[in-house]
Amino acid sequence: MNTLGARSIHLSLVCYLASALILMPHLPWLLVLVGGACGWWRLRVVQGLASLPKPRWVKLILLLMVLLTLWLSYSMDLFDKLVNVVMLGYSLKYIELHQRRDLEVFVLTGFFLASFSLVFSSQPLAAVLALLVCFIHLLLLLSLDVRLSFKQGKMLGLWLLAMSPLAVALFVLTPRLAPLWKMPRPDTTQTGLSEVVRPGDISQLIRSDKLAFRAEFSQAQISTSLYWRAMVLDQFDGEQWTRSALAKQIVEPPDAPLTTLPSYQLLLEPASNNWLATLHPSVLNGSGAQFQADGSWLRSGDSFARQLLRFGQLSDAELQPLPQAEQRRLSTLPQGIPDAVSRLASQFSAQATAQSSVVRTEQAIAAMQQWFLAQAFVYTLNPPAYPAWLGVEEFLLRQQRGFCVHYAQSAVVLARLMGIPARMVTGYLGGEWQQPGLRISVRHYDAHAWAEYWNGQRWLRLDPTAWIAPDRLEFNLQQSPSTAAQWHNIHSWGQRLWYSQGLNQLRLLMAQADFWWATWVLNFDQARQLSLFSHLLKRLPGSSLWMLTTSLLLLGILLSAVALAKPWRWRLPPAELRALRWQLYLLERHDIHRRSGETLDQFVARVELESPKHLAALRQTVRAYQQRRYLE
Repeated sequence: MNTLGARSIHLSLVCYLASALILMPHLPWLLVLVGGACGWWRLRVVQGLASLPKPRWVKLILLLMVLLTLWLSYSMDLFDKLVNVVMLGYSLKYIELHQRRDLEVFVLTGFFLASFSLVFSSQPLAAVLALLVCFIHLLLLLSLDVRLSFKQGKMLGLWLLAMSPLAVALFVLTPRLAPLWKMPRPDTTQTGLSEVVRPGDISQLIRSDKLAFRAEFSQAQISTSLYWRAMVLDQFDGEQWTRSALAKQIVEPPDAPLTTLPSYQLLLEPASNNWLATLHPSVLNGSGAQFQADGSWLRSGDSFARQLLRFGQLSDAELQPLPQAEQRRLSTLPQGIPDAVSRLASQFSAQATAQSSVVRTEQAIAAMQQWFLAQAFVYTLNPPAYPAWLGVEEFLLRQQRGFCVHYAQSAVVLARLMGIPARMVTGYLGGEWQQPGLRISVRHYDAHAWAEYWNGQRWLRLDPTAWIAPDRLEFNLQQSPSTAAQWHNIHSWGQRLWYSQGLNQLRLLMAQADFWWATWVLNFDQARQLSLFSHLLKRLPGSSLWMLTTSLLLLGILLSAVALAKPWRWRLPPAELRALRWQLYLLERHDIHRRSGETLDQFVARVELESPKHLAALRQTVRAYQQRRYLE
């Protein structure tokens, strides 16, 4: 058993620091500080500058540290508590870090902590950092047997890289089975939108640049005005908008037509709520979501990790009647409506004189639009506070400065005052294109609100923001000419730098890598695996699934073997050396062996005495080899 030296302790401290850094957002800083102190104390003991504590003091320290960890993690989630307990054991391992087996346990614990970091984040960068931490721990193990150098570290890295083809083959071929149990997942950050909306809520989301989801289209999108519909808010109490129980009912989704639909797939970020933002109308391809009565979608299940869902894009929603009771409910407002707002709505109604209810509704909406365009409304990211009913009057008739939710709320209120069923819709508008027309990223600052009204036959979208700031339909907030300066003013210098033109290509490249990672690694489930096998079998007629899997496995083994053997570095020995080796082989078959330390001239002289018949050929071969080796 090897006693550990100062070099191993130094490298273990590097491993400890790397493990703590990738888990730092989920660890109490005091726990990391205690672990660092234990490592420093172990280093001083190895250097002879400190002594080991007595066993009773060790037990007391362990008890105090366990109590401290439990106290620090009391308000944390179950998984965070588990990570803290493992980190505590990782830290206190320094107290008994004496021999090789102790260091092996330390390294294995580090592997577990690196894997825990992937539960908190599934980004490609998190995977790279976890691999780096594992690599440092492997270097720590290697240091027990060899003296570490740059050459040794490079060799270890090349060995691991050479095994990657075999790892990829095993990843593709390993059956995707359902989990036997579920790990407790940490709470994830709210995705931003809420089922309860006040006029100032959505304007706060523009301060967050967190990713909500990414989308990829099967066909290039001609229109850049993408309305990602998340939820319908059809109840208003004078202060806030909420969802009714009827809107939340789970119903059967619309049937997909027999014709091929333009499709798109959503790569959803982890969330603690279950709503989906989709293009409306859409139909689900596969499973993973439920359809609601208001036309919105919900994610299925009880935990919402990073997920890939596929949808077909319908050209238009089905014509379904709206019951009279529901029309009355969506045309009423609570008491307290300001008289000035009611008179304004009556003014719009007076301009709708058509006999047809559908045409009359359109005339009233058109009159409202003309009035908005004739006023001095301003679209701003820093609107004033508009409290309750007085806020509607203040916004429409005095301040006339607001964010999308103020315009949407005003349109719904005016429509209901005219007897038109209307409701508010929240979701996202547009996004940032990584590949124009095909792939887009939607972030929290793309949050948007608009209205929907019933024209007597179907629900139609009404977005008053487009009347006031039409460039918002084509650009996001940071790119729109009317809001770019405001967006930069309310964000930090780090966010402004990251979204600057100088880093645009890097940001888009990382987004593309993240999409590929999530699609082909994180969401490589049984369905995608079977789809890949089916595609390969069609490309390879006459082959079977058994032949395909065996071939892929052998291909992975072959590529890894080639990478380890490096045949491109092989050099054929000179002809003289090959001839000499052949002569030595022939002599060995006659029981004449070259002794250790014996020169070629000495061997020739001995062969002359022991086997003269082989002398001529051997002497000629040795002479040619020596001329090649020493004279050229």
